[in-house]
Amino acid sequence: KRSMISIGRKLFDEVDTPVQSKIVSEDSINKIAERESSWTAEINGIDPFPSGKASGSGSSTIHSNGISISSWQGKFTTRNREVITFNGRDVNKNGEFIVLRTYFTDSLELSWINGLVCLVKGEFDSQEKVFRCEGYEFM
Repeated sequence: KRSMISIGRKLFDEVDTPVQSKIVSEDSINKIAERESSWTAEINGIDPFPSGKASGSGSSTIHSNGISISSWQGKFTTRNREVITFNGRDVNKNGEFIVLRTYFTDSLELSWINGLVCLVKGEFDSQEKVFRCEGYEFM
């Protein structure tokens, strides 16, 4: 039996603002670089997903073809002051990216979010210098 991967409901819109980014190592033989970055985010949730502010950091491997692969972690504080942590992995190519993100919380009200896997798609807005993205439930 062949199974299909499906994307579920839209959960949020997000705008990420870079805070810091620096190259921490370069490998001239394999033509890759390692970058460490941090950012803040405004998340506009679509019910039942909460709205709030997030901050995150992570590291990226930038390949000679311009594709970067990153690993992120962070904290999301909802407007009701509930704390959600998240982890994610992304691939960025030509200013567009796809993130696979998972959430965890101790909040009883938001316990449904524990282990939620989200697919986030976005792109870099070069005029405003922010990353704009949308998150979808990954089923």
